[in-house]
Amino acid sequence: MPLAPKWASSSLFTTVARLLLQLVLVILLAYLLLSWSPLDPINAYLDGNLYGVSAQQKAELTIQLGLDQSVAQQFTHWLSELAKGNLGYSNLYQQSVAEIIKDKLPLSLLLIGLSWLVSLILGYLLGLLAGLYQGRLLDKVINQSAWLLACIPSFWLGMLLISVFSVALSLTPVCCAAPIGMRFEDQSWWSMGHHLLLPVMTLALVHMAPIILHTREKVIDVLNSDYVTYSKLHGDSKRQLVSFHVIKNSLMPAIVLHFASFAELFGGSILAETVFNFPGLGASIVSAGLANDTALLMGCTLISALLVFCGNLIANGLSKSLLAGEQQ
Repeated sequence: MPLAPKWASSSLFTTVARLLLQLVLVILLAYLLLSWSPLDPINAYLDGNLYGVSAQQKAELTIQLGLDQSVAQQFTHWLSELAKGNLGYSNLYQQSVAEIIKDKLPLSLLLIGLSWLVSLILGYLLGLLAGLYQGRLLDKVINQSAWLLACIPSFWLGMLLISVFSVALSLTPVCCAAPIGMRFEDQSWWSMGHHLLLPVMTLALVHMAPIILHTREKVIDVLNSDYVTYSKLHGDSKRQLVSFHVIKNSLMPAIVLHFASFAELFGGSILAETVFNFPGLGASIVSAGLANDTALLMGCTLISALLVFCGNLIANGLSKSLLAGEQQ
């Protein structure tokens, strides 16, 4: 009995240590890259009107923004404020970083969550069909389409979908998460789905390719296994084989793979939000990087690292559970 709590505490300690190490490395790397950026934060703060202020005003603004300090001093100050629970103040949006994240994170989570779910369902079903009809025309079409999708960048696919469905056919909005002048939560459910359709499909199409290819191979392996051959000898129908053997042994590995690729999905969402002018956390990261807004970029990077870590942690836990089940 005492072994269980000891094992649990050891696992918890390892998880926390991994999280802290990842956060430290991400924060250091992001801060160093930002400090080496050639972009001028003063010029971004003045919205490109750098020559509209005098040298004295520019010097005062530099002191006011804390840019007269060294990188080490700025980083130490940011860490001390973070320890107090303060993520800092965004010079770009003229409000606290915590408020910006609180406002934009739900939209990004909605976009990523829907894309994750759609890509998992469609990717698994297409991979299942390709594996069941191995070598036939349906399998060749699905397999080649999956390889094609794996090679397409999400931003290029997004622009292609906009040009076809928004510009040429006028079926979907060109951009944004809501009609101009309206907040996302104030619009109707139909309007929400209308504005989310292209961004979700862009991310889902690109990130379903690994699920299709992985599921196809897993289904083929299961169909060639000894226990499926044994079931066929006992007269089990194809429907029974798919229900009791194929889906049971191929669905969980697909879910594990999908959670493990959460970092790629989050990275794709940043590009998709930029292409569709979607006011989420990804677009804020791009804006903060271009404006050299240290506080906003570091706050968004911190939240992004936590989201990616959670995805990898869930994948690791499911993988261990799956391995334990196979050993039993």
